Parts: sequence; C-alpha cells; structure tokens
Amino acid sequence: MHALNNTFTKLVFGVTTIICSTVMMLSCNKDNNPTQVSEKSATRYQLPQGNASFDAEILNVFQKYDSYILYKFSDIDFNYQFGFNLANPPVGSMNATVGPVVMRGGDSIAIQSALDFMNTYWFSFYPDDFKKKYLPQKILLAGLIYTTRYNGTTKIYDTPRVNPYTIPIEGVDHITLPKIDTAFNSYPLASKLLLKAKLNSLFLKHLMYPVINTIPAPVPVPAEFFKVSDYSLGGITSALKYKYGFDTLSPASRAPTPILDMVGFLDSICAKSKSQLDAYMLNPNVDVLGLTRRKYELLVNYFKTNYNVDIQAIGNKQD
Repeated sequence: MHALNNTFTKLVFGVTTIICSTVMMLSCNKDNNPTQVSEKSATRYQLPQGNASFDAEILNVFQKYDSYILYKFSDIDFNYQFGFNLANPPVGSMNATVGPVVMRGGDSIAIQSALDFMNTYWFSFYPDDFKKKYLPQKILLAGLIYTTRYNGTTKIYDTPRVNPYTIPIEGVDHITLPKIDTAFNSYPLASKLLLKAKLNSLFLKHLMYPVINTIPAPVPVPAEFFKVSDYSLGGITSALKYKYGFDTLSPASRAPTPILDMVGFLDSICAKSKSQLDAYMLNPNVDVLGLTRRKYELLVNYFKTNYNVDIQAIGNKQD
C-alpha cells in the first residue's frame, strides 16, 4: 500500500513539474523577461531599460539587493492595489480626492542625480543584508505627479493641475520618488534634506505598517514604545504634547493614534540631528516627565539592536 501511494505521489509530482516548467518557459519566451528573478515578488522587469551609464548602476543594484529601480514603468506598476485603484470609483461626496497619478516618467537627464541622491541619502544608512531583505521590490523614478479626484457629476477621473507631489509615495510593492526632472540636477541642499527625511521615514513606516494591513509587517513594531504614553488622553495643547510623550497630536487636541505617534517620531528623527532634538523635543524643560526621551531611546535602540541600523544617523546627516 505504501509503495502504491509512493508511486502515485511521484506521478502527480512529475506531471505538475512538467506543467509548471512549460508555463514558465512560455511566459519567459513571450515576455522576454530577464534571467534574474526577484525573490521579493513574482513580478519581473526587463533590465537594463536603456544603454546609458546609469543603467549599469541600476542593474548592479538589482543584482546586489534584488530591487528594481525603474524609470520606465506603466500606470499599473504605480497604481497596483492603491485604495482607489482608478477602476473602483469612490462613493459618497462629490469630487472626492482619491490619490496620485503619474503624469510623466522620470527624465533621463536626471536619473544619475537621482541615483546619487539615493546612494547618499538613503542606501548609505542601512547595511547590505538589511537592504537585500527590506528594500522595496520596486523603486520608481517619476517626473510630475498630481493628485486625482473622482468627479461624481460627470463620472470621470479628473486630475487638477495644482499641488504636484514633492515627497515620496508608497504603494504595496514600491516607493516612488517624484520630480525626477531637469530641476532635480540642481536641487538645493534644503530640498535634498527634506526629501531625505521624508524618504527614510516613509521607508521605515513602510516596513512596519504595510499599505495593506493584512500583509505581515516585514519589521514588527517595537511593542514597548506603545506602553509609555496614554493614547486615550484628550485636551492636550501643542505646548504640552511632549510632557505626555507625543511629537504630534490628532485633531481636537487628542492623543495621536499609535501609528501617527510612531510616524511622528520617525519624521523628527530622520529630519533633525541629535543636538537639534536635544534642544527642543528631548529638552527636559518641555519633556518634563522624560516620556518623550524614553520613547525616542526605545525606538533608536530597537533598530540598532535588532537590525544594526542607526536611524539617528539619518537626521545627523545635514550636508
């Protein structure tokens, strides 16, 4: 009986293997996909996308970290699994704001500057093993991005030409940098530092709070961080928020939600040097109970101890 079962199992396995192999061969021949397959996703993209010198650098990033940097991509690559998804109009109020739309891809003249920026102000803060495991499956370099809205009257999506995106955007499997255009080549330091802070804060948030909340977080949140403050508090003035261990507040002067609290700390740590934080956020004159410093130290030590990442080094880089 065991021999019969074993023979049947081998037969099923053999047939399944042949079918899977055939499907994969047909798929590769049809799409002309590269031999390198990302373990982070079944999606494949052709690299290099061109023959410029920066294309070799992009290919090297993929080979080292299994992450695609794309400056040519489709709307589906960008919009995949966004809440509004363009195919499912929102219900309720008229002219509902529904999300970002890429108007132009990244300009080839600015790609090298974008790569230099990412090397200096993003990749350099994380060890190689961390990047290989946690960099997003796709990093999209986009040009102009506007917010779109659903016009309930005419039942169309309308993209008003106002307020273009200047900070990174996250999707399920990507982080997108906007405004990679001719102006990026001459970005002033202040703009680079702002982008650095937003990019790293978003990256860390992306790891702890996936866009789809049913997806397990690649990096679990540090549970001790949320045991310090009372999230049920109300009537907190901006001047007293640090007393209760908060760097941001919810509307109506209420304590932030745990996720807003975490993002607020990440924003400040990635933007400010330690001396700047000591001067206001961690100053005993405003952090009178020491709760803010305690949460700061818990968060910084969590990444140092568990991931060998010094998140304060991100804020310390001011040049």
